[in-house]
Amino acid sequence: MPLRLAVQTTLLPGNSPAEWFGHAARFGFDGVELNHGDAFDVRAEFDAIARASDATGVNVAAICTTNNQDPVVQDQDDRNHRVDEIVELVDAASALGAAGVISVPLRRSAHFDDLRLPELAIDIYQRIASNLAPGDAAIFLEPLNRYEASFLNRVGQAAILARMIEHPRMRALADLYHMNIEESNLGDPIDEAGEMLGHVHIADNTRDEPGAGMMDMRPAFAALKRIGYVGWLSLECSGLSGEPTIAFPASIAYLRSNWAEA
Repeated sequence: MPLRLAVQTTLLPGNSPAEWFGHAARFGFDGVELNHGDAFDVRAEFDAIARASDATGVNVAAICTTNNQDPVVQDQDDRNHRVDEIVELVDAASALGAAGVISVPLRRSAHFDDLRLPELAIDIYQRIASNLAPGDAAIFLEPLNRYEASFLNRVGQAAILARMIEHPRMRALADLYHMNIEESNLGDPIDEAGEMLGHVHIADNTRDEPGAGMMDMRPAFAALKRIGYVGWLSLECSGLSGEPTIAFPASIAYLRSNWAEA
């Protein structure tokens, strides 16, 4: 199966969709994952994104949200606003041909009774799903490591939550960096998630680009092949170990070599 590599816009040089997509094409990426937030609103930049994708032939892989869009919050008005924003982003993703929108339910659960959290998250995401326009884009539930979140930490938990929401456009996300902290190995959680796995984030153990650290990603890649995964592998890193012109081509070569060996 083909390896489809994407990169987040925050890692790319430039300040506009035209520049980001142009650089992604030159570096050799197949797709771009859009970082949505206060600095760049995907909804407001929809036309510019579509033009940049068409001009370069680089696909929109997904849309990644921030903590400002995490929907499981206490205040009802704030929750309603976040629900509406995610619905709008998923609809935009469908129109752009993207695989979906990455969503973390909440980063911290200190203000919630833990016994309420699964039911509350299920209810909120069912509400989001019921308001989506027809389309193909999914919602990818992202687990974070224990230092960043206390609700979803493991791929299996995200897959279970996605199943409990009971909607065909709800999927789990596997992030190899967070898995390196939370899982006993990189392969079994992917095997167990199976068809519920919809998106993959990759970074090395240093949280720089793959190949900059010491993580062996081949067990994860072998598991992705076993489950017939056809989605994106998207670089979500805190930074790069060197200049983009050097780091990105080296990382892409590393990933393609590891994928072939897996």
